[in-house]
Amino acid sequence: MAGAAGLEGLIMILVTGATGKVGREAVEQLTAQGRRVRALSRKPEEAGLPEGVEVVAGSPADPASLTAAFAGVTSALVVLSGDVAGEARNIAKAAAAAHVEHIVFLSSASVLHPLPHGIAKEHRAAEEAISESGVATTFLRPGPFHANTAWWVRTVRESDSVRCWVGNNPGAPIDEYDIASAAVAALTQDGHRGRAYVLTGAEVLTSEEQARILGEVLGRRLDFSVAPQEEVVEVFAGITGDRPAAVTNVAALHSPDVPWATPTTAVKDLTGRDPRPYRAWAAANAAPLFG
Repeated sequence: MAGAAGLEGLIMILVTGATGKVGREAVEQLTAQGRRVRALSRKPEEAGLPEGVEVVAGSPADPASLTAAFAGVTSALVVLSGDVAGEARNIAKAAAAAHVEHIVFLSSASVLHPLPHGIAKEHRAAEEAISESGVATTFLRPGPFHANTAWWVRTVRESDSVRCWVGNNPGAPIDEYDIASAAVAALTQDGHRGRAYVLTGAEVLTSEEQARILGEVLGRRLDFSVAPQEEVVEVFAGITGDRPAAVTNVAALHSPDVPWATPTTAVKDLTGRDPRPYRAWAAANAAPLFG
């Protein structure tokens, strides 16, 4: 009978969104553990993933590419973008056909938001599609990422200022490293199938407090202001072309009743350690991003 190490060598883990912030970090952590990893990428020649990772061409938006991607796969970390619900339906069908045992899906804490809005609707539909596949599932529901403050790059560089689009209500943002670590734990440890985890950082911060911390790391004082919701709606509607969705999404983002307002213990429960603080993210990223 094969030992534990031998069994791990037989397991193939697929990661979609493998070149994004969470997916890339998850791939690196899995390969560091000696796991067999297959990464799905629209541009395999540009993926730049660790040696030993099997990179295959494809996308969750392309059902035909998923047949080969899921062949021989035991479990998968599914990270989606774009048409999240539609891509989830494609993933569910391919995973079921390949008899995949376990899917860890990077969803969103927005599914628990009390206000109806497009982001929540998309992720609820995605969770439902994956659940209906019949494959065992683990849902990871992070709140806002530390990396979301990269939205401030232009104004910080140009005028030492932060123009915040999501209001200034307190919340517990999370580092993408911790999301990836939670995903790796859910994929490789027992006891997580059929569970859902709301992932947050350990500290409650307003956007203004994040801007202050970023300024301290940069050694500069950053002026802070909150953009009116009407301004943000115009920006979002200009990007997506869907004004009604922009209205509901902006209202939800500015609401004080967000699911990530109170820290959870999920990251520590999954990984055995405390989440990284925002200051650590700023220290690692301030110079290359903000100049």
